[in-house]
Amino acid sequence: DCKREVCAMSFIKSIARFIKFGQKAGGEAQKNNLSMSNMPPYRKALLFLSDGEPPPPGMVINALEADGIHESGVKEPSTIYTVLPVNGNVSIGDDVPKMGYFPNYASMSPEQRTIYIYWLCNVEVPVDIGYVFVYFYGLERHLVYGDFDAAVNEILLLRKHHDNGSFQHYSAAALLHACLLRQRMDVLQHLYVDLGFDYFENSVLVLLYQQKVELNVDMLLRLAQQLRGVNRRYLKEDAALYATALLSELMEVFGKASYPFFEMYDLNKIKGGSYPVFANFSLPPKIRTPAIPNFFDHAPFERKMGDFFQKVHERTKALKKERKKTATVKTLSEK
Repeated sequence: DCKREVCAMSFIKSIARFIKFGQKAGGEAQKNNLSMSNMPPYRKALLFLSDGEPPPPGMVINALEADGIHESGVKEPSTIYTVLPVNGNVSIGDDVPKMGYFPNYASMSPEQRTIYIYWLCNVEVPVDIGYVFVYFYGLERHLVYGDFDAAVNEILLLRKHHDNGSFQHYSAAALLHACLLRQRMDVLQHLYVDLGFDYFENSVLVLLYQQKVELNVDMLLRLAQQLRGVNRRYLKEDAALYATALLSELMEVFGKASYPFFEMYDLNKIKGGSYPVFANFSLPPKIRTPAIPNFFDHAPFERKMGDFFQKVHERTKALKKERKKTATVKTLSEK
């Protein structure tokens, strides 16, 4: 809309002044020849911009309406407020204090804003994870309300170049739940089948249950790594042998290479819990922290799966013993 265009023009002018100041200072900005042309157009379109007044420090971020950004009173944490000062004398890699938990653009120092805007020109460059999260907050909003496909591609790019445990976890959860929220099963399939997506937690179990999908060997291996009380000794020592034992157990019990867990439980009887599936703290609670049935806290599931993995453990132990015996016999026969 018109207001958005005005904000965008203000942003461009602000950045232009900022870049000019940086070049005049003779710092890294001049060496990198930074300009607005360095920022991909699609990325500029993903940014939330405002020429209004930023929220006061410590102000509670309110949830936004479902149709997106409104300039009146809406405080999206990634919003770039063009009235806030920057400092062109710094560049990426300089010794600037790191941001704390739940960072936002308005609370950044002028030096931090400078680094953030520089970094947005090339988000593949290593940087303090706080800057990544600020940009990611805005991308999450696009996942829910805006340009879903562009946000997915950008988040995948960030995941490729920023191997931070917290960010990898939140971004994986956001991608999965956004696919469910926007009913984009095509993207979900692309993530897991084509890209080898490895996110596997309770929400994935709920999705598989709802879609009546059985747990295959790979899913069960991931489950064994997370379920409480599972003896993971052989899984850590020899994952391939453990997988062989797991497959043998499946074939013996079910006569197929998968576990039909959705036939064994009533989802309505599994207690749910609210936990964050998106990192952006300005998203509505029903979106950010939905109540989801938790298989990992469901005693019948824990007990049944625990018994299954114990049998897999014993089968792996027997296979290791047999392998060792065979190796010993072969060694003796060669002497």
